[in-house]
Amino acid sequence: MVNEKASQPPEIMKTVDQMLIFDVDGVITNPQEKRVTEPEILDQIINRLEKGEPVTLNTGRSIQWVKDRVLNPLIEKVKDRNILQNLFAVGEKGGTWAEFDGQGNLIENKDDNISVPDDLKNEIRNLINNKYSDSMFYDESKLTMVSTEMKDGHSLEDYKEKQKMLSSELQEILNDNSIDEKFKVDPTTIATDVENKFVGKHFAVRRIIEWVKKRGISPQRYIAFGDSFKSDVPMAEEFHSQGLPVEFVYVGQEDIDTSKYPFAIKQTQAKFGNGTLEFLKGLTLGS
Repeated sequence: MVNEKASQPPEIMKTVDQMLIFDVDGVITNPQEKRVTEPEILDQIINRLEKGEPVTLNTGRSIQWVKDRVLNPLIEKVKDRNILQNLFAVGEKGGTWAEFDGQGNLIENKDDNISVPDDLKNEIRNLINNKYSDSMFYDESKLTMVSTEMKDGHSLEDYKEKQKMLSSELQEILNDNSIDEKFKVDPTTIATDVENKFVGKHFAVRRIIEWVKKRGISPQRYIAFGDSFKSDVPMAEEFHSQGLPVEFVYVGQEDIDTSKYPFAIKQTQAKFGNGTLEFLKGLTLGS
């Protein structure tokens, strides 16, 4: 259930040393198993929440998926649910978000202004079920965008061939409905999204900045983590464009050129969740 409730901004700002912003797939969860396989990452996050440092998640996944795979396992480890007020999750590339009240209850929100129309969702759902159900499924948990994802265990090579066909058909649907100026097709490694052209990791960061101000917290620096450089580095770019001190931690496998960026970019030796944990272990609380 979506709740539009929001708390009033405090009058006094609290300064903290840092704020951590995590992509989820490949950064907190294992990209193959789609779950947290390094539970010490959750312990590291809880340590920072206990110290009053804000932590946020920034993902294209649905809030329901984030709840099932990350938030619920984290909550099981928390001794004082009051610290959850310092945790914020943005899903669907900025279309949905969730925060906690003082009792640790989750409050979910979505932006209806950027949502894909229901008739378009139905048309795409029927296309997937009738033509592509052998290789992919329609993600019913998404509220503001459309996502189709490769079925677990399916051949990636076969999926890529069918994804090309699907992407072409989805673009035709947008063109035929005269909404191609507002929505776009975005294929990724194991999924294909139809989404508002305004959404993205940068758009989600604007929600994060709004939330941390509402919480009355003023971080001295922002540290963003990602495993897909092209889609995740816009998080750091958005913080920088708003005049906020930021560094980007890259835990992926690509060869990247960091020379053109006006903020620090650090690459971990270990990759994915292991890389996240490697960096967090070296990051002193309040450093």
